[in-house]
Amino acid sequence: QHLPSSFTKILIAFQQYVIGLHKGHDYLLSQMGNADETPVSFDEPSSNIIEEIGTKSVIIKTLGNEKMCITVMLAALADGIKLPPYVILKRKTMLQDQMPTGIIARCQNQGWIRPGVPVCKRRMLVLGTVKGYLTPAMKNILEEMNAVIAVVPGGMS
Repeated sequence: QHLPSSFTKILIAFQQYVIGLHKGHDYLLSQMGNADETPVSFDEPSSNIIEEIGTKSVIIKTLGNEKMCITVMLAALADGIKLPPYVILKRKTMLQDQMPTGIIARCQNQGWIRPGVPVCKRRMLVLGTVKGYLTPAMKNILEEMNAVIAVVPGGMS
C-alpha cells in the first residue's frame, strides 16, 4: 500500500479528531477500540506453479473449497486488552462440533459481521475505511449502541 503524499497532515488531523472525541466525551481507554475484519479462505490454491514452458494446460489440485471462507474480526482496546477473535461462519446454524476456546463464533447467512446492540456507556470504535461502515443502517446500529465511529482515512490503514 502506498501512503498518500500528504499522509503526515492526514494522520495528524485524524489523531486530533480521535483525541478531541476522547476528551470531549471523557471516554475510558477500555471504551475505545480498534477493529478490522478479514476473510480467511479454507483452500487457497498456490499462485506459484512449476511447469514446462509451453505447456498448454496445467492441473492445479485443490480440496474444492476455494470459495469457502470465514470472516474474522480482530479487535483491541486502547487500554491494551486484546478481544477474542470474532469468527463468522457463512451458514444458517451453528456447527455441532466443539469450537476452539478463546474465540467467539457466530453464524450469518452471508458470512458478514452484524453487530448486536448491547447497552452501555458511550464508546468509540476506530475502523478502517469500508463503505459498509458508513451506511445509514450502520449509523443507526452505532447510535443504538451509544457509540461513535472514527474512520481511518483512506489509504492510511
